[in-house]
Amino acid sequence: MDFGTRLYRRWWRQGALVWLVFTALPFALLAGYGAATRSVWPMLVFWWLKPLWERPLLAFYSRALFGDYPSPWTLLRTFRSYGVNGLAGQLTWRRLSPMRGFLTGVWQLEGSKGDKASGRLSVLLRPPSQRAGTLTLTVLTLEHMMTVALVVLAITLVPWQFNLEFSVWFQEQSRLQWAFANLAWYLVLMVTEPLYVATSFALYLNQRTWLEGWDLQLGLTRIGERRRRAGRGGAALLVLLALFSAAPHPAEAQAPPTGQAESASTDKDAPKQQALDLLASDTFMPFEERQDRRLRESLRDDDDNDSWWRDLLKKLIEQDRDGGDNDPLSVPDALVEGMGYLLLLVLLGVILALILQRLPGGLARRRRGPEMPVSVAGLDTRADSLPADLNQALDEELARGDIRAALALLLRDGLITLFQRHPTPLTAGATEQDCLRAYRRLLGDAPVVAWLTDLIDAWTRTAWAHRPSDQERVRALRDRWGELRPALAGRAAS
Repeated sequence: MDFGTRLYRRWWRQGALVWLVFTALPFALLAGYGAATRSVWPMLVFWWLKPLWERPLLAFYSRALFGDYPSPWTLLRTFRSYGVNGLAGQLTWRRLSPMRGFLTGVWQLEGSKGDKASGRLSVLLRPPSQRAGTLTLTVLTLEHMMTVALVVLAITLVPWQFNLEFSVWFQEQSRLQWAFANLAWYLVLMVTEPLYVATSFALYLNQRTWLEGWDLQLGLTRIGERRRRAGRGGAALLVLLALFSAAPHPAEAQAPPTGQAESASTDKDAPKQQALDLLASDTFMPFEERQDRRLRESLRDDDDNDSWWRDLLKKLIEQDRDGGDNDPLSVPDALVEGMGYLLLLVLLGVILALILQRLPGGLARRRRGPEMPVSVAGLDTRADSLPADLNQALDEELARGDIRAALALLLRDGLITLFQRHPTPLTAGATEQDCLRAYRRLLGDAPVVAWLTDLIDAWTRTAWAHRPSDQERVRALRDRWGELRPALAGRAAS
């Protein structure tokens, strides 16, 4: 998130300009209608469309990070190419997700759809994924506090008289006050929205780095081994520091005992406590405690109370629609009826889905095994993508001296065959180490797991550490696979 704040500080002018180009006209239309009717619903529509307004900001930051600075007009002209995928979900059932900004990159930057997008979401939401939710709540709180602060500042500085009570702002304010409150919120959004998109984009990059930076992992492991050997000499220093921290300090040795300090404090406060007891006695202050019950006065008879929340309760409980044209909280009848029908349809859909799941076909679909992802560790794991003759293709790669391609063929065939025989849940972003851990949990110390361990070790050294294995080791791994594969393939076919 600190990296995201640096992105915002670097390009805050461009971010504010992008925000203005995409949102100034829609906000002006909605705010004008809201001020004319003194209704909050147009501003709620603008707030609900936040995922739409955030797409161009993410497109700018993702390209500016690599030295490309698209103009707002370019982003507006090419919006269909980057801003449509996944937008419907973010404006409906995913709208209130606190992970909204963090997960937008899956649809917008990766172009994932359907099951592939679901797999990517499950990978990115691995712990510690709560940081994205914390970021959303933090920026939301900052947005509200800055809006209130800006309104109060303007009220303080204007030369004419304003009523500072918030109930008046919610219930009885003029069109000028209403328009100014909306404008203050928009000015705050010009700061908080680019900041939120930049920090969410940084969290997305950080999570992808942790999941996909396997070449860095090998180098850091070697550095850690060297530091571990060099750090043995620092054990004596740690022992000396521990002894020094445990030794008593001079200030502690000179401090008076706790009992004596408490006794002195008690003697000093004794006259004060006696005076308080005397004044609180029945002689000077008679006190009577009584308990009774009575009914609260009805809201209908409380005509002198101008509290806006009482008016809201009266509308919700008594369905009082008098003066609805001047009430910003009034809900149109058509909207209420439409929401009621929508909730009824959702409830019927849930009931129908539960019934279908209990049917034999639904049970079969629910118990169907996991599907093999089309890509694992950056390799194509579709069965129809393998060559017809694996040994011949592998010999051709070895003849060209391409050890990496030969190991990739062997690893792809091994993972596909293993998955067909022993299906296990694997996400689209799974790495070779994830596959190895999954089959170790499933098969234990089986010979095929030992072979897969040696193959992945050779593949990792060749593909990521750039230390290719020799051709003899590749042929040995192929021969071992030739002994193991028939049994696995036969059981999978049966």
